[in-house]
Amino acid sequence: MEKIVLANFKAAIAPGQMDDWLSAFRKHYVASSAVQVILAVPFVVLQNMAEKIAGLDHVVCAAQTVSPRPSGNYTGETPASWLKGLAEYVLVGHRERRVYFHEDAQTVAAQVREAVSARITPIICLDLDSKGRQLAAIDTDDLEQSVLAYTPDDSVKLEIPAGTQDITDAAASLAASSGGKVLYGGGVTKDNAETLSNLAGIAGVMVGRGCLDGAEFAALVNSVSA
Repeated sequence: MEKIVLANFKAAIAPGQMDDWLSAFRKHYVASSAVQVILAVPFVVLQNMAEKIAGLDHVVCAAQTVSPRPSGNYTGETPASWLKGLAEYVLVGHRERRVYFHEDAQTVAAQVREAVSARITPIICLDLDSKGRQLAAIDTDDLEQSVLAYTPDDSVKLEIPAGTQDITDAAASLAASSGGKVLYGGGVTKDNAETLSNLAGIAGVMVGRGCLDGAEFAALVNSVSA
């Protein structure tokens, strides 16, 4: 089964540094049909990145968030319809969006609805505390077209991998609620990505700090494909 390796750049790499990152990644990346690589980049570099990875096999872009509303009088928002042709996936409900930008379950459900309507696959980020109210807010048909990503519930744990049993239990719980793919994110590095991505019930990994060096991220991807 194809594994997913998702790089979430957050706001950690400036736009002017993205070309250097991609050059280092290209140099070391070995494409494999066993792994789908997803690069979640900021809006300001999304079009440029989408164009430059067009020749890279099994590498696609994701947006890091999306508007919960369609196009219209919503200053500062980026509607899902504008992402078509640039991003195949979009992150919604990431812990940082919930904590710092006060996105609640209804907001995330609206983002999922907008993404699905634009034929972009939502990747819904969840911890176990938010799972129940978040999944209950999402239409069943929309949920079936989404990917779930389990992340620990605080920033410290995001830098340290959870225990194997905790991860597999969480994956089983999420899969039972949605029936879809489940990713794991939290402390994923090139040294543990292969092990984590092959845990029972895990369809792949979401990488934060471990993706910020292009060569190291390529090594991480290659380890999963191996």
